[in-house]
Amino acid sequence: MYDPFGPGTIVLGGGSLLLAIALLVGFLLPGTWEAQASMAIQATPLELQSYLDSPEGWQEWTAWPDSGLVRSGPERGTGAKISWSDDELGLGSLTIGVVLEGRSVEYSVEVEGAGGAIMRTHGLVTLTPTAQGLDVVWHEDGDLGRNPLMGFWALSMERAQSTEMAKGLDRLDSLATDSVRSAPPG
Repeated sequence: MYDPFGPGTIVLGGGSLLLAIALLVGFLLPGTWEAQASMAIQATPLELQSYLDSPEGWQEWTAWPDSGLVRSGPERGTGAKISWSDDELGLGSLTIGVVLEGRSVEYSVEVEGAGGAIMRTHGLVTLTPTAQGLDVVWHEDGDLGRNPLMGFWALSMERAQSTEMAKGLDRLDSLATDSVRSAPPG
């Protein structure tokens, strides 16, 4: 006799129910995130400007794809852009936005995710002069779209992205320190 509630039906039905619940929870989670890192850097705003207002400067202190880079727009400042098409990281771009020389640089990043969804990040690097140099604050916020799986990813983005941003600021500090040491005496 056929038993419609046999072990296979219970396992498959239970698994389907768990998957449906996980997708529903993921869909209800926000797809947005925010992250921030800061560091005191012994440099002047002028010494950091070239690392902040051009895509080539960003390439020196942040992680980038290894292939498929295409440069467009002005060399520096508002509208300077670099795009990529990378097997591992997909399609994306970084565009420099508003630059307040010596004070802040805004930028945006767009990455094409799974299913063609566009993930957007807006960032701001702020420089505040201090007696020892600069307080550099790097803030990002992003939108991963309305994908139920991205809702779970957004939960971990603050911690993960803040850690990566802190690593980037460490590299920026090293670059600034090295450029000060190698500058000819004035």
